[in-house]
Order: sequence, then C-alpha cells, then structure tokens
Amino acid sequence: MRTDRRRRWVWIAAVVVGAALIAAVIAFNAMSRAQPDAGSQASSSPGPSQPTPTVTRPAPPLPTSTPLPSRSSDTMPELAPVEPTEPSDNDAGLVAEIVKMEAVQGEAVQAGDIAGPAVQFTLRIDNRSGEPVDLGLVAVNAYVGERRTPAVGLSRPGGAPFEGILRDGKSAEGVYVYNIPEKQRDDVTVTIDYRAGQPAFVFRGEVG
Repeated sequence: MRTDRRRRWVWIAAVVVGAALIAAVIAFNAMSRAQPDAGSQASSSPGPSQPTPTVTRPAPPLPTSTPLPSRSSDTMPELAPVEPTEPSDNDAGLVAEIVKMEAVQGEAVQAGDIAGPAVQFTLRIDNRSGEPVDLGLVAVNAYVGERRTPAVGLSRPGGAPFEGILRDGKSAEGVYVYNIPEKQRDDVTVTIDYRAGQPAFVFRGEVG
C-alpha cells in the first residue's frame, strides 16, 4: 500500500517538473522570437559616416597696392601758386587770399600739438560764383620747404577754422595756426581746398 502511494507521488512530481520544463521552453522561444538577431541588427544599422572630403581651393591673388596720388595728379588739382601777399582767383567766381600773417607762440592743447614758434594765418574767401559754398568742406594745410613737409596745425592762439555756408556775394574769414620754426619760414606753402575735384588755392613764399 505504501509502495503504491510512493509511486503515485513520484509520478505527480514528474508531471509537475515536466510541465515546468515545457513552460520554460515555450517562454524561451517566445523571447527569442521577440528579439531580432544580432547579425541582422548589425547588418541593418548604418555604418559609420564617412568623412566629407575637403576640397582645397587656391588662395585668391593678393590685391596689388595702388600708389597714393601726388598733389599734382588729376585727383588733387591745384591752381598755379601765388605769393602769400597776393590773392588767388580760380576764374570761377572764388577768390582766396592771406589777409594777415603773424608770428606767434603756438600752444599745445591736445594730443599731437607741439608748443613753440608758429605762424598764425588769417585767410579770406570771396564768393562771386553765383552759388553757395559749404565752408565746412574747406581744408587748409601748410607745408615747409621744397619737399612740402607738412607743418603741425595748432588750435591756439586764436584758431578759428572756416564754417557755415558762404552765400554768393559774401566773404568769410578763417584763422589757422601752424608750428613753423623761424629758420624754415622762407619757403612755406599754404593750400586751401574748398571742394573735391576743384583746384586748390596755393600760396608759396616767405611767411611770418
């Protein structure tokens, strides 16, 4: 009797174990089907991106330098020079002249100024051209010697540049100061540019 019960329990245990094994096999197969094959994954995934080839282009040629125009070029025309004591007429209704030259002691006020012996020029422009002239465009410069070395401009004493609009039939004055040593005053050039493209007034000779 005991032998029959023991066999029955052995048989039941075998059935339970077998069922568990079958369930494990089914679950394993289901998981294997759900996951894609590693080989197919590797074949379907894109490969590493290839670097874009760099195209080397020749560097553009360097621009050639253009020499600066000289004072006698067509871009910066000048009237024939006159003595500092004479008026200069541009034959277009404008007359410029140096009405006064005075030796002064230049004062250093701002950066670049050099205090020392200087010449103060009082300039006048008469307008009979039939049209207004913008004096804000006037540029006055002074040069020393044959090579026209630029003189340093000062604002004091008494500097008062041209400004405003000069109407037809009117005249205006401007005062300019330049650092010019006494021994260099025998050959000084003063220019008055009043409009781009128009010839500048030129005064050259002894000053001060």
